[in-house]
This record gives sequence, structure tokens and C-alpha cells, in this order.
Amino acid sequence: MSRPADDAPRSIRLELEVAGTPEEVWEAIASGPGISSWMHPTRVDPEAGAFTFDMGSGREQAGRITAWEPPRRLVQESDWHSQDGERTTLASEWIVEARSGGACVVRLVVSGFGNSASWDDELEGFESSMEQALRNLRLYLPVTLVRRR
Repeated sequence: MSRPADDAPRSIRLELEVAGTPEEVWEAIASGPGISSWMHPTRVDPEAGAFTFDMGSGREQAGRITAWEPPRRLVQESDWHSQDGERTTLASEWIVEARSGGACVVRLVVSGFGNSASWDDELEGFESSMEQALRNLRLYLPVTLVRRR
């Protein structure tokens, strides 16, 4: 990851191809049972525009759903505290695009990290953990597809 200028906004952009239809991928990235199976315990309530998750601390964190366009696009926001105690709002945008051969491309953009160099370590750690989570998603989807057939 290249470091942006100190006053530049920080963001993460990740992409991967996974097995499944857009509806199957959507179920994995936009439902509580789906997300809980490959990332961390999560509850999603699209009608209320809310979600909660626990990244292992035993304390749930709440967030807002700001865009809900099944099975193509989901945008979520949550409050985030850096290791230095700075607060910001992180926005995560998930895009699902169908590909031929029963596959989809999943794009994830996480933005809203602070705009100072003190956020660079936070950004690198978050990027690394999201890369691992997406590798888990890639492993999870074929397994769920086999079980459904």
C-alpha cells in the first residue's frame, strides 16, 4: 500500500472473484447468517437500516445501512475508533457483479479513515484483516453452493 499525502483521505479497495450467483453472494455478504459464517458474528436488519457485529471483543458494535440494493449493492456505516482514540465514520460499499460461468466479482471499498498520517497503521491493519475475510468468503461460497445442490 502506498502512503497518501498527510491530508489525503484514506480508503481500501479490494476485489475478488467468487463462485455463485449474485443472489447467493448477496446472501453471504448481506445477511447475518451469511456474514457470521465467514467473517464475524453479525445481525442485519434491512428494514430498520441497521446492523450489529462483534469483532471478537464480546461487545457488539452498531452500524447503519445507507444503501440496500439486492443483490447488487450494499453500503454500511459505522463509528470507528483508531488505536490512538481518534473517531471517524467508516463507510463500506459492497458491489456484486455477475460473471459468466457461475461466478461473481465482489468489490469492497472502505473509506472514511482519518486524513492524517496517524491513520496509516490503522488502515494497513484493517486492509490486512479484510483481505483475510475475503479469502474466507471465497472458501465459504463454494461450500454453501455444494450443500444447496
